[in-house]
Amino acid sequence: MQVTQGRLYWLEKSKIKNVYPYITSNEKCDVLIIGGGLTGAITAYFLAKEGASVIVAEKNIIGYGCTSAIPATLEYELDLDLYKLEKYIGTVNARRVYELCLDALDKLEKMNENFESLDNFSRKDSICFTNKFMQKQSVAREFNIRKEAGFNIDLIQNHELINLNSGIVTKDSSGIMNPYLFTQDLIEYLSRMKNVKILENTEIIDLDSSYTNVVCKTNNNFEITASKVIIASGIDALKFIKNGPITVSKNFTIITKKIPELKKYNTEFTAKEYGESSHLIRFTDSNRIIYNGEEIKFNDKLLDEKYLNKVANEKYKGLYGSLRKTFSNLDNLQVEYGYNTTLVSTKDTLPIIDEVDGIQNCFFNLGIGTNGILYSVIGADMLKDAVKGYYTKDMNMFKMNRNE
Repeated sequence: MQVTQGRLYWLEKSKIKNVYPYITSNEKCDVLIIGGGLTGAITAYFLAKEGASVIVAEKNIIGYGCTSAIPATLEYELDLDLYKLEKYIGTVNARRVYELCLDALDKLEKMNENFESLDNFSRKDSICFTNKFMQKQSVAREFNIRKEAGFNIDLIQNHELINLNSGIVTKDSSGIMNPYLFTQDLIEYLSRMKNVKILENTEIIDLDSSYTNVVCKTNNNFEITASKVIIASGIDALKFIKNGPITVSKNFTIITKKIPELKKYNTEFTAKEYGESSHLIRFTDSNRIIYNGEEIKFNDKLLDEKYLNKVANEKYKGLYGSLRKTFSNLDNLQVEYGYNTTLVSTKDTLPIIDEVDGIQNCFFNLGIGTNGILYSVIGADMLKDAVKGYYTKDMNMFKMNRNE
C-alpha cells in the first residue's frame, strides 16, 4: 500500500541530515521499538531517558513514512469535542484525556530544548470555530463544558483573520512543528546516547515471544532479542492486530503559496473547524497556510493510482473552497502543494496504548487521527513505566478492546 501520495512539503523543506546503518549482526537490547517515524522517535526518547538500552528499527528511511505527510497541527482538542467524548468514556475520563494532551504539549516543548534549532516546535493558542449560524448554540454548549472543566478559554464572536460567527479560544493549548525535521533532530540526539542504536532499512518480519523476551527476525535474516518490544509503526502496525476497533482512512492536505498579506495579521494560533473533525489550520514561518481535512474511509479502489488521483483532486478542490470561505478577506490564495496520507483511527478517536494480544512482552503505541503526535507522547510516557510492570490507571482508557 502506498502510504503517501503527492509532493510532500516537509521533505522539500528539510533534506536528509543523517544516514543510519542497517542491521548486520544479531543484536540484544532492553527495548526494541519498531518504527522510525515521529512516534518511534518519541517513544525511544522516553525509554532511553529511563536508562534502558534501546534499538529503533525502521524498515525504510527515518521519518519517510506518514511523518513526512502530516500537518503537525498539535491541538489539545480531540477529533471528538469534549461533550461528545464524555458520552463515550464519561466526564472524568474525557476531561482527563484533554488534560493529558495539554501535558503532552508541555513535554514536547521541553523535549525541543535538546535540539540546536529551537524552531522545530512553537506553542500557540487554539481556536475551535464555526461560520455556520446553526452551530452557534453547539459551540456555546462546548464552551460551557470546557469552562466548567477549568480550561483557560474565551468565547469570541468575530476574528480579524478567520471568517467565523462563534469560536472558542484556548490559551497556549496547541503547537506546530516541522514533523520531519523534529524527527531527524530527535533521532540524531538519541544516536549520540550510548544506550541507543538506530537502524534504517531494517524491517521486522516476525516476532517469537516468550515469558522472558521477544526474538525479532529481520528482513535480512538477523535477530534482535529484546526484553520488551514496542510497536510504533503506524499503519504498518495493522499486521500485528488480529481484532481491534481500527479503521483506515485517507487524509488530505493543501498548502498555499507564500502570502505576504499574512504579515499584517496575528497568526500565533492554530484552528479547528467545529463539526469538521479533521479540518485543521496552521501557518508556517514563511507565511503559508496549511489546511488539512476531507478525510475518507479507505477502500480497495484507492489502491488504483488513477482512481486515487481523481478522488484526491476532488478533495483538494473541496479544501480550497473551504479555505477561501474561511479566509475571505485574503485576496490571493493559491495552492502550491497537495498531498495525502493513510491513517488509522478508532471510533472514539483515542489512541491504542496497550499490550499486543497474543504476543508476550509486546506493546502498541499507536497515535490516532489528527492528535496522533500528542497521543504518541502520552503513550511513550505511559509505556516507559509499563515495560517495567507499572501500569497507570489512565492506560485503561486506551486499551485495544476498551469498549468490551
